[in-house]
Amino acid sequence: MYERGCLLFRDQQGTAHLMPVWPDGSIFNGTSVIFHQPGKADQPVVIGEEFVMSGQPVMWSGLSGQIYSPFQHQCSAAPFMVASVRPAD
Repeated sequence: MYERGCLLFRDQQGTAHLMPVWPDGSIFNGTSVIFHQPGKADQPVVIGEEFVMSGQPVMWSGLSGQIYSPFQHQCSAAPFMVASVRPAD
């Protein structure tokens, strides 16, 4: 969902909302994310399609304060460090 300027996703159980932290070089244009993984071809992810996002949750305190501080107050979801994406099976 896109809420208050935040692109949020549900976890696998569908209970928690996550705010993805995409790798440097990734681009969101409003309808898709171009996922950047160094050393590999960038992968487009269309927001309306089903895909699997892998990574790990992080604490707000583990993110650079000046850059992420505004998002902590704007987005009501836990940050999730994205490591990979793939189409859903």
